[in-house]
Amino acid sequence: MDEEISWQELIRRAMEKEASDMHWTVGQRPHMRCEGVLAPVDGRPLTEPFMAGFCAVIMDEEQRKRLAREKDIDLSWTFAGRRFRVNAYYQQGFPALAIRLLPERIPSLADIGAPKAWQRIKAFDQGLVLVTGRTGSGKTTTLAAFIEELNQEKAYHIITLEDPVEFCYVPKQCFISQREYGKDFFSFARALRSALREMPDVILVGEIRDRETMQTALMAAASGVLVLGTLHTRSAAEAVMRIEGMFPLAQQDSIRAQVAEVLTGIFAQRLLPCCQGGRVCMSEVLLAVPAVRSLLRQGKYSQLESVMMSHQQQGMQTGQAAAEHLYRQRRITQEMYERYGESLTMGGWQG
Repeated sequence: MDEEISWQELIRRAMEKEASDMHWTVGQRPHMRCEGVLAPVDGRPLTEPFMAGFCAVIMDEEQRKRLAREKDIDLSWTFAGRRFRVNAYYQQGFPALAIRLLPERIPSLADIGAPKAWQRIKAFDQGLVLVTGRTGSGKTTTLAAFIEELNQEKAYHIITLEDPVEFCYVPKQCFISQREYGKDFFSFARALRSALREMPDVILVGEIRDRETMQTALMAAASGVLVLGTLHTRSAAEAVMRIEGMFPLAQQDSIRAQVAEVLTGIFAQRLLPCCQGGRVCMSEVLLAVPAVRSLLRQGKYSQLESVMMSHQQQGMQTGQAAAEHLYRQRRITQEMYERYGESLTMGGWQG
């Protein structure tokens, strides 16, 4: 019978294969995801002592207590100069881990193929910018790339509120404070209100999860701060519908007006297999030009796509246009373009 592999060897293999994720659970072989494909690693199923031993390596006593109490925690960890984001949870009574391998360095916007509209965002000193997409679509990496470029170009005070801290910034032009949920604060909404008293230029909210945090983010954006955040939606239209849906019906007219006033842009992205290997980011871009603000006030979200199509010169693009652009650059296959290009119109991101 195969011997149980060490955790060091598992991580070494994942780094060698440039995996994006690893999944470990008791009673199953470890799996890793490479170029979007999940596959098992050779070796025996993982045992309870293996998982307990590794958890003791990556967690301090307080984190282990939180996991036992809450049954689900997020944390970051560094090994061999590489940072990892870990979601620890329980399944069938045993700890299990989903481990994300973070890039070795913070990429530039050009490195990740970010839309040119991000350069326009640099000119704004207030407002709300959202990056949306499913889990694993590169939202955190995109925002890290943007913050790092601000760090190189602007004399800003930047505060990040994260769960957990993933990318560590080395201050250059900016003064940067990075705060981690569970260590430095216990409520995103409260931490966001506190951050406003510290005269920031930019606040990053890792994920806007609830009504109170969204309300505070809208208030912060209206008060003269550039607020960056993420949502788990497939399209820009779904993002504004999600925001509206966080609030009671009686407040929704007011919320639509607030969003129309403070929104700067929405980037809805997903990762597709690249012809040259790896994955490439495809982004729908909505910018808050007057026509967009008018539709937002009226709640006419189904018409946003037509505005994106008619304002491409201003940097907007639909998901279909993004797919076509990647296909013309020969970065995705015709099959990928046909699969996603047609399905990204009027109804979100399929597949």
